Amino acid sequence: MTKPKSKKGDKSAEDLGEQGICQSGEAQAVASPTEPVNLADIMEAIKSMNGSMNEKFDSLESTLSQALATLSEVTSRVTELEKASADYEGRISELEAHWLETCKSLTSKLDDLEGRSRRQNIKIIGLPEKVEEDPTQFVADFLVQILGASNFPKPPKIDRAHRTGPVGNAQSRPRTMVARLHHYPDKEKILRLARLSSPLTYNGVRILIFPEFTSEVLKQRQAFNAVRKRLKEANVRHGLLFAARLLVTHNSTKHVFDSAEKSSSLC
Repeated sequence: MTKPKSKKGDKSAEDLGEQGICQSGEAQAVASPTEPVNLADIMEAIKSMNGSMNEKFDSLESTLSQALATLSEVTSRVTELEKASADYEGRISELEAHWLETCKSLTSKLDDLEGRSRRQNIKIIGLPEKVEEDPTQFVADFLVQILGASNFPKPPKIDRAHRTGPVGNAQSRPRTMVARLHHYPDKEKILRLARLSSPLTYNGVRILIFPEFTSEVLKQRQAFNAVRKRLKEANVRHGLLFAARLLVTHNSTKHVFDSAEKSSSLC
């Protein structure tokens, strides 16, 4: 009897069985490509990693704590230094002010002492060079001659006399002669007679006689020049006192001014 032909789409049981076995093998191969994962190993790795991280964080925390402590100490020291610096600045300012005032006071006293040491000195300007052999004796005789013998019962006593500055050439102006009077009233008398007898001449040469002052005192006295000029134009009696004070007599009342600024409102 002839077997029925199977359709192309139908597969035999044998073929299906073989196909199932193949598919089962492939599935097995796909399902286990590697060894199975052990959960205990994973946990152990995580635990080891945590321990290592904890050690690093502990070390970092310790380092940060030390850094913070150092920063706190440095901040504290900086604060102390700033406070000390402020204290020092205050003390230095006080010391500077104190010593500046002390320096001014000492300078003023020194100028006063130097000025007083010259109170009995006079300057003779214009006196030709080499007219004196003994300067001290020459000045005594010269003053009597130029101011009038009738004004001096005896020649004024001169302690010493000398020229100032280096010797110049023939075309240079003659050096100033400085003389110290033994008696202060003689010095005042000579200056008064020099003002009254102006202009003075000696062998045809113009002679000027002035008191000798320090450069600082001279500067202070010259500061009154503008005021003195206005007082003179207004015919107001006035004069300069030692070292640099302006004396003004108005309506029989005397006024003394210690500085040119204070006297500027007079005229």
